[in-house]
Amino acid sequence: MTEITKEQLRDFYINYHGFVEFFELDGQSAISHIFERIKSVQYDPLNIIGRNAELAMFSRNLNVTRGDLFAALYDRRELVDGWDKMMCIFQSAEFEKFKYVRDESARQYRTVMSWRGQDDCHAATEDIYGYLARNGESSVTDIPSPKTNNGGWGPSKVAGVCCEYLWNSGRITVARKKGVVKSFDTTERLLGKDWQANGFSDFDEFLRWYVKRRVQSVGAACGKNGGAWLGIYVDDKELRERAIAQLVELGELLPIAVEGVKNTYYIPRGAERFLSPSKNERAVFVAPLDNLIWDRASIKSVFDFDYSWEVYAPKVKRKYGYYVLPIIIGNRFVGRIEPVLNKAKTELHVQNIWFEDGYTASADDLQKITDEAKRLASFLNVEADINIRV
Repeated sequence: MTEITKEQLRDFYINYHGFVEFFELDGQSAISHIFERIKSVQYDPLNIIGRNAELAMFSRNLNVTRGDLFAALYDRRELVDGWDKMMCIFQSAEFEKFKYVRDESARQYRTVMSWRGQDDCHAATEDIYGYLARNGESSVTDIPSPKTNNGGWGPSKVAGVCCEYLWNSGRITVARKKGVVKSFDTTERLLGKDWQANGFSDFDEFLRWYVKRRVQSVGAACGKNGGAWLGIYVDDKELRERAIAQLVELGELLPIAVEGVKNTYYIPRGAERFLSPSKNERAVFVAPLDNLIWDRASIKSVFDFDYSWEVYAPKVKRKYGYYVLPIIIGNRFVGRIEPVLNKAKTELHVQNIWFEDGYTASADDLQKITDEAKRLASFLNVEADINIRV
């Protein structure tokens, strides 16, 4: 087992996530390299200062635009929407490898349909699929269908329920999004893929791939339950531990002992090169659901940074703010920033900034944060009114 210090693991995370390596690539190349490295990026529909997936690209690259991710998803079809850790975006080339995930996701959605009293929708599934096969890209509102019970939540049209079920099963794929409204088309037409294809000979082969892939998504992961292991199959501790043991034996995961940290961590074989000192010299605004902070317990243990996303907390219970981004300088989380747009969405300013206890921001640090806030305004294509004070 390799033994390292907390400082080395901090450097590893910064290096692995490419906050230096990917920064000056052209936008489209950066997106390709980022997804090849971290595999999935979590999708969240909230669009306060850009959506989470867009911000994850922004933090890793100087040249990426908001349209670059959209183009990779819906023009070139290099990426696809699907279930991984929650709702995610991942490479279309991996589509077949998610067959077991899609099958279980479809089974779970059938359970949800029953809970909502929507079992009547099953009879319309083939008709809805046939409509998409004949007509191509369509939103739910395009497809003629009656209303159904929604149990107080979820689609209220039969077409909406059927499309969600067909998408979970892999038969149809998200063709485009307008805001949060999805349109669909058949998987064969959009991706040139057989939705029934399975990239593995058996479940154990799939599970090893999927567990290793999740480690790749975060860079270094401990085996205990936590945010890094949310999602179908990997949240099952027994299955996960079995796969980790096999991957270590096969040499595909390397166990890491971290000085002063109780749990063993695992990194992908070959990722040892990221254990060198970090060369990050800028301020990084971390997306609220960034892969780096999926496992908040690990972030607290390794970085001494206690992070929670307060967007769904009642205002009176928030310690910080509604849509707050962690700040990294060097290999350290130094604070949090709350950038906001004005009502007209034409200008960005910083509503609040909080630094960690015991950390005193230098004039150079403040300039780095100011520069990154201005870069965020440029990314959002708005004016910047940035005046950061301590």
